[in-house]
Amino acid sequence: MSELVLPGVVAVLVAVLGIPVARWLEATTYRKPDEVDEPYPGRRWWVPFALGLSSAAVVHRLWQVPDDALPGWPVSLVLTLTLLVVVLACVCLAAMDMDVHRLPDRIMWPTMATLGGGLLLAALVGGGMEPLVRALLAGLAAGAFYLLLALASLARGSLALGLGDVKLAVVLGAGLGWFGWAEAVLGIYSGFIVGGVIALVLLVSRRVGLKGHFAYGPSMMLGALAGLLLAAPALGAWA
Repeated sequence: MSELVLPGVVAVLVAVLGIPVARWLEATTYRKPDEVDEPYPGRRWWVPFALGLSSAAVVHRLWQVPDDALPGWPVSLVLTLTLLVVVLACVCLAAMDMDVHRLPDRIMWPTMATLGGGLLLAALVGGGMEPLVRALLAGLAAGAFYLLLALASLARGSLALGLGDVKLAVVLGAGLGWFGWAEAVLGIYSGFIVGGVIALVLLVSRRVGLKGHFAYGPSMMLGALAGLLLAAPALGAWA
C-alpha cells in the first residue's frame, strides 16, 4: 500500500492543476484561421484525469523500484520533472489532435527540447551516458520508422500519418529508450495495437469510413504508457 502513496498524491495534485489546462484547451486558441469554423470539441473533462493518471504512472515507474536499480535520487528527480512536462505536453497534444488532427509545432518543439535537455542533465548528475545514448538511438529509430510510414502513406495518396506523428515518435522513443530497449520497442509496437483497436471501434460504430482519418497521436501515447509500465514486468515473467 505504501508504494501507492507517492503516485496517488502526485495524481491528485496534477489532476487539480490540470483543471485550468482543460479550460484552456476548451477555448481552442490553438486552432489556425482555417480551423476556427470546425465543430466545438466539447468539454475536456477527461484532461485532468489523464494528466493525473499518466503522472502517477511515471512517478510509480521512476520511484517504486528496487533501490539497487536507482542510480540516485538526483537522477530520478530530474527525470520526474522532465517527464511530467512531457506528460503535460502529450495530453495537450492528444486533445488538439482529436480536435483538428494536428500536433502543433509550438508545443512539439519545446517538448523535444525539454526532453533532450532533461535526459542530458540526468546523465550528467549520475545517470551515465549509456541510457542517454540509448534514448537518442531509440528516438532516432522510432522517428525514422514513422517517417518511412508517413512517406509510404503519402505515396498512396493518404495523410493518415504526418510529420507531427514522426516528431511524436521521436519524443516517445527517446523517453522510453532511457529506461531500456524493451520499453521502447514495446511502447512503439503497442501504439499500433491501440491504434488498430480504436480504428476498428470507429469503423464498427460508423464514426469514420474506410478512407476516413482519426487522430493517431493518442494511440501512440497510450502505447508508450503501456511500454513504460509493462515492459519490466514482462521481462521478469520471461526471465
